[in-house]
Amino acid sequence: MGFDDVVDLLRELVSVPSVNPAFAEGTGEGQLARRVADFLRELGAHPQLVEVLPGRPNVVAELGHGGRGLLLSAHLDTVQTTGMAVAPFAGEVRQGRLYGRGACDTKASLAAMLVGLREAVRSGRLRRRVVFAALVDEEVGFAGSRALAQSPPQVDGAVFGEPTDLKLVVAHKGVLRFYVRTGGRAAHSATPELGVNAVEGMARILPLLAAVPEPRPSHPVLGPATACVTEIQGGVGRNTVPDRCWVHVDRRLLPEEDGQAVWAAWRELVLASEAARGFAGTVEFEPPYLVAPGMETAPDAWVVGELEGAVQKVCGRAVRTVAPYATDAGYLRQAGVPCVVFGPGDAAEAHTDTESVAVDQVEAAARVFYELLTSD
Repeated sequence: MGFDDVVDLLRELVSVPSVNPAFAEGTGEGQLARRVADFLRELGAHPQLVEVLPGRPNVVAELGHGGRGLLLSAHLDTVQTTGMAVAPFAGEVRQGRLYGRGACDTKASLAAMLVGLREAVRSGRLRRRVVFAALVDEEVGFAGSRALAQSPPQVDGAVFGEPTDLKLVVAHKGVLRFYVRTGGRAAHSATPELGVNAVEGMARILPLLAAVPEPRPSHPVLGPATACVTEIQGGVGRNTVPDRCWVHVDRRLLPEEDGQAVWAAWRELVLASEAARGFAGTVEFEPPYLVAPGMETAPDAWVVGELEGAVQKVCGRAVRTVAPYATDAGYLRQAGVPCVVFGPGDAAEAHTDTESVAVDQVEAAARVFYELLTSD
């Protein structure tokens, strides 16, 4: 089988900038989407470029027939390249690692999936009806997976590529993100009694936003839900009583939690608190701008067993695990598709200034996907 060129393909994918436009130097995923579509076209597929955001299409293709339906999916976008200590688009290989933005998160998974699929087609041993989906916007708003989930493919399971160190992630948390604002009345700082200090108002309620209210929900393997205030800004000048302040809240959801319901209950609790009622200004909870669901798949789900068998065949052993972060898989699981998150690379390398992936893991992942697609 021709798996040796998976590193060449990964180097090519890394060389195509696909920084999410939410970041300052973002180029979008359009060019990379067209390259993936060309690759799939060479396999005899008829890929569709489905525009999700302006100039930013998902790539969706179907190959094979009969057998169980399987979705293979990886995202196209990366985070920013500012401040990187390695050339972001060179795909340099040294000491068994390939460096560059997206090398780990998650173009390694994309390359491995494509090569595994290619070898299954070329060998004539493809035993699955495969839907391949390369998605946009995972790093910011999950627009690609949300669009896919609106008309979910008719499949029996899905594998989403992320750097999992070749472990099977069978459950992960979701995420809820929103802003809270306090409003006051400006005054000269020499006469603070004439104003209403929005920063001091925020300080009163901040402890209620920095932790999940009790009783804190928990999951037997994912652990407790968590909350974190990740940004704060307030005031207009150093000698003015601030009339505005805002914070950004990041709440990690358990698979069974409804993000909108969590936000509504939290808002009610804070607004009814003594801290908020004792503040002379205003407290406003903005509606969530992101609610990404968690994911949990039954241990005996078909896709879990099939992928586990493929990993065991290639790597000698397979490990199931869970993750604290959110992925595209949450939306498809919410739509009723059993999902596993799997791929080469260590998540600790993602988004770093020296992002890289072990070459041998990428090659092993390509073989795993081949085994998954060709097993009876």
